[in-house]
Amino acid sequence: MEMPKIVPQITETIEDIDEDEPIEIVQEKEYIVPDEVFSNVQPATTPVVKKVRKKRTMTPEMLEKLAVARAKANEKRKANKEARLKGEMKTPTQVKQEQKEIQEEKKRPVVNNVTNEYKTINNNITQEDIQKIALETSAKATAQALYEYEKIRKERKEEKKIKKEQEAKLQERQKTIHRSIIGGYQGDYKSNKKSIYG
Repeated sequence: MEMPKIVPQITETIEDIDEDEPIEIVQEKEYIVPDEVFSNVQPATTPVVKKVRKKRTMTPEMLEKLAVARAKANEKRKANKEARLKGEMKTPTQVKQEQKEIQEEKKRPVVNNVTNEYKTINNNITQEDIQKIALETSAKATAQALYEYEKIRKERKEEKKIKKEQEAKLQERQKTIHRSIIGGYQGDYKSNKKSIYG
C-alpha cells in the first residue's frame, strides 16, 4: 500500500505597487574648497607674549671679584697637586675611603656609650689544626649524644619491664579468680554445661 504524496501548495501574494508616488531625487552636495573654509577663520585676538628676561650685566666690581676668586682657586689647586705629589695630602680615593670607614663606625652597636670594636684576629692556625679540633669536638658531641640516647633507652626498657611484670601479675590474679569461680574445671568453660560440676 502506497502512501499518497503530499504536495505543498504555494500561494504567492504580490502586493500592488502604487505608481502614483513620486520617486525622490538625491541632490549632490556642493564641494567646498578647504582654503575658503580656513580663510573665514578669525585669528586669535590676543597673541601670547613671553616675558623677556632681563640680561644680567656684570659690573666692573663684580668682574674684579670674580677674577680674584678664580686666581685663588687656581693657586689652591696647584698647591693641592704639589702636596699630593709629595705625599702630604690625601688623594680623593683616600678621602672617600675614610668617609666610608666613618660611616661603618657609626653603624656599629653602642652599649653604655661605648662602641664595640670589631677586631680581626690573625692566628697561625693551620688547616690540620682546624681538622684536629673539629674531630675532637665532633667526637665529644657524638659521645655525649650517644650517652644521652642510651640513658633514655635504658629508662624506657626498665619502664617496659615493670609494666610487663604488672600485667603478668594481673593475669595470674584473674586466672586464680576464674578458677575459683568455675570450680577448678580445666576444660572449655565457655561451652554449654549440663551441671555446674562438669
